[in-house]
Amino acid sequence: MGRPVSLKRRKELALAAFEVIRARGRYGITMSELAENLGMKRPTLYWYFRDLGHVFETVLEHTLERQKSFLLNRLQGLTNGSDGDLHPSATEPRTAVMGPHPVDLLMAYAEAIWDFFAAEGPYLLQLVSFWGQTIGGEPGRVIEVTQRQFLPLWHMAVTELERGIADERVAPCDAAAVVDLISSVIDGALIHRIVRGMPMKPVRDLLWSAVLGPLRIPRRQGPIEDRQETQNAAA
Repeated sequence: MGRPVSLKRRKELALAAFEVIRARGRYGITMSELAENLGMKRPTLYWYFRDLGHVFETVLEHTLERQKSFLLNRLQGLTNGSDGDLHPSATEPRTAVMGPHPVDLLMAYAEAIWDFFAAEGPYLLQLVSFWGQTIGGEPGRVIEVTQRQFLPLWHMAVTELERGIADERVAPCDAAAVVDLISSVIDGALIHRIVRGMPMKPVRDLLWSAVLGPLRIPRRQGPIEDRQETQNAAA
């Protein structure tokens, strides 16, 4: 058996290779030329990557992992209460028992994606563009890699909304459809921001006021107060 490929080294080489390609200002490089620019022999480069598409795929995986970490850190900040309530209308006191409001988490998710793309968008677009121009490229792999990273987040968002409905913190709704709608708004807003420079704030505000805000049911009493009220009513 041959020695296993170091995933860390593969990632390092992929990132370095992509910088070489970006520096050219256009796509159009062979594996031989790439190996020469990286200071290695072509067989060594093929040891790590089966072709140029595999280089781009590795870079995309790394970038999406960074985006996922960015999103989870943002949501964790909300969970820890470090960011406070997301909107002035979100007046519900935080409790260790219930945690952050599911609707706040969903809005934070949308804003985190927009914030990440504001910084990393040109890099991602160039990556996908070059990948699409690769001879023998596999456009479906872009979708597959993206799904692998974000389907767990989609399921998490749906689960949180369903829990919120059960806890009477979220108005009754089709949780999956709500998350699909938010995902579509996120993606569509990003496209129009690129194509025509659409400002994000009006979309963000409308998303909250027309879709997410009305679903948010504030939790007005904590577990202790609920029990006391029940006991008083029984007495």
